[in-house]
Amino acid sequence: MLHVSIFIRAKARPLARSASGRDFAGRVGLMAAAAAALAMMAPASTQPAAPQTNPDWPCRQILVSRLAVAAVWSGPPIEGIAWQKDPAVAALAAEVAARRMPLEDAERRIADFAKAQAAAKAYKLAALFAGVFETLDAERAQIIAGLLRFGTKQRELAAKIRSESHMDSSASKEAKDKDKDKDEVKDKGALQLEWDMRLFEERRQSLSFVCESPTLIEQRLFAIARIIQRNLE
Repeated sequence: MLHVSIFIRAKARPLARSASGRDFAGRVGLMAAAAAALAMMAPASTQPAAPQTNPDWPCRQILVSRLAVAAVWSGPPIEGIAWQKDPAVAALAAEVAARRMPLEDAERRIADFAKAQAAAKAYKLAALFAGVFETLDAERAQIIAGLLRFGTKQRELAAKIRSESHMDSSASKEAKDKDKDKDEVKDKGALQLEWDMRLFEERRQSLSFVCESPTLIEQRLFAIARIIQRNLE
């Protein structure tokens, strides 16, 4: 099963520091962005017919936790088929489910397998689909679970940024009220705020590819189901 690492770790890069004084006014845009961090976590879809039910889901796509057999398969029933006990079926299911195998090669492998089955063809092909379905559905569920964990971390980081932004703004106001020289203000949270904002944004930008993975799995499953069903005829 393909393992997809969901938690995107941003490479540590040194934060820029000024040689003598820190320009607090230059961080106004940063604080405005920090205040909007939680809004950035909201799903992009605005369709009222499909409300987002899990606040930790970080993708634009609608969250569907598990696939339904009926949505992709109209062949013989697969409930209760012990496809794992047939070495040939299990091996072929693993091969054609792997996204590294081009669909053209998968189609040839399935056609050759079907021709070799004789009277058992219908059962063997149903078992093959059962293996492909369970393999890809489990892979997809693993990716979704990782995305949800990632979403939780992003929501926590966004809340942390909002808190840091508030404290940073309060510290700047206090310095101004006390007529302190800005060069002497040592805001302990300023660097952390910048780092967290950078990390949040880098993670968000790196997320789009992983969010496409469940859809790509669905597309492959649908394509393989059509190939198997054509060989049932």
